[in-house]
Amino acid sequence: GDLSCFGSKTIKTPNIDRIANEGRKFTSFMVASPVCTPSRSALLTGCYPKRIGMHQHVLFPSSKKGLNPKEHTIADHLKLQGYATACFGKWHLGSVRNTSPANPGRNGFDYWLSAPNFYDNDPILSQMGKATKHEGESSIIVANDALSWIDRQTARDASFFAVVWFGSPHSPHRATAEFKELYKDQDEKIRDFYGEISGMDKAFGIIRDGLSKRGLSENTILWYCSDNGALPRVGSTGGFRGNKGKVYEGGLLVPSIIEWPTVIRRPIQSAVRCNTSDIFPTLLDLVGLESPADHPVLPAPDCQRCEHGRSHLPGP
Repeated sequence: GDLSCFGSKTIKTPNIDRIANEGRKFTSFMVASPVCTPSRSALLTGCYPKRIGMHQHVLFPSSKKGLNPKEHTIADHLKLQGYATACFGKWHLGSVRNTSPANPGRNGFDYWLSAPNFYDNDPILSQMGKATKHEGESSIIVANDALSWIDRQTARDASFFAVVWFGSPHSPHRATAEFKELYKDQDEKIRDFYGEISGMDKAFGIIRDGLSKRGLSENTILWYCSDNGALPRVGSTGGFRGNKGKVYEGGLLVPSIIEWPTVIRRPIQSAVRCNTSDIFPTLLDLVGLESPADHPVLPAPDCQRCEHGRSHLPGP
């Protein structure tokens, strides 16, 4: 309920609305978990979070916590097919330090500009493990860096896979003046939250328009979704029960939209039930690959857990 294309009468999201009106809009898309770390792990691996021991927040990422680098990620598989891979923005699957076994580079990404968790405006981000200071609206910073990276890949005629994970909206909710001004008639407590969403929407538009200006949009899949349901107190679930952190539909149902002009030639609205775990096998299928036989997505009924909390199948 926090996007105008999914029912908000107040929040302005014109860029996301455009692909909702021109692409495939899912009305029953769910996350694999109602909190962000597990649902991100499901997106990258296709596994249910319990299968890989990623069933709760990584609150304070350390060098020993996070996504196990032995897992297969979609980035790993696409690299083998010649794709350049990059991750931008909120990682939240472990530390983004060079020494971390859970940083994006250890999980299939050639390049990353990432934060270990939420990042605010004027952030310090890890660029390939080096702390770098940036100025500006948080979502727009990573959108611009993603386009710069895409330019480098197209200059060498490389196919590319980019994950752009915005940090907004997230407490303590600090919108820049430009986007806060859009809601000057709203209560002061909500203006920053709404403004963060509009800032994220503009960043999304920067990426979408950037692909179009570069002649890349026709055969580039642009997939938008959230990592959990609406935030308590400030967010809207669109009338569903619960919210972020709850396993009711208010915590699991999220907006999801795909634009791919070469294939999706007219607007389609789909009520099919699917979730973030489906992204992995879908993208593999689209590039002509099958999910690996040794890559089960569900925990075995009698699986054991190692000292790191990771699920293992029985046997050696």
